[in-house]
Amino acid sequence: MDDIKVFDKIIPQGYADAIEEDLLDREFPWYYVDDVTSLDYGNNSGLTHVPFKVGKVMDYYPFLKPLVYAIAEANGQPLKELYRIRIGFLPKNDEPEYEYNTPHVDFLWDHYTACYYVNDSDGDTIIFDKKMSDMGLSLSDEVMRSYVEKTKFEIVKRVSPQKGRVVIFDGKRFHSSTKPRNHKRRLVITVNFS
Repeated sequence: MDDIKVFDKIIPQGYADAIEEDLLDREFPWYYVDDVTSLDYGNNSGLTHVPFKVGKVMDYYPFLKPLVYAIAEANGQPLKELYRIRIGFLPKNDEPEYEYNTPHVDFLWDHYTACYYVNDSDGDTIIFDKKMSDMGLSLSDEVMRSYVEKTKFEIVKRVSPQKGRVVIFDGKRFHSSTKPRNHKRRLVITVNFS
């Protein structure tokens, strides 16, 4: 799949270390969500922090702005528009039947999705064969939920979290996070942009 790109060490080690230290600080403001996929399935819980979304800039955004530009540069195109920066914290999962969280897309319009891995972990990002364009229907959350429930997704790429690594792919491609089994946490900064 030529729309999936993986890059290691896209930022200096000192900056990568500082991001990880900040996110693990006991004062960092994490917020619980029932569903990290945003479709409200209710079985993909985790912690989140959103330093940027269109129309809203939070205190932590200036510290992450250089990361956004490093991701755009790695993608080979100048940053046109930033839609969201979302930091995710998924805790260890010991459920034997658990495979991965619900396949989803972050936004219903053309964009790129980038997952920057803050720490080494075993909670892979799963990227599937299907794209929103395969649906051939008008898009809404209800249509998306029905499509996801009825569709058999094939995995085309698994990307393991490695500190300093980023995976960038077509944002219309269905993807999923997974909770780690062998590490305490999976910390990922997701950047949606064009």
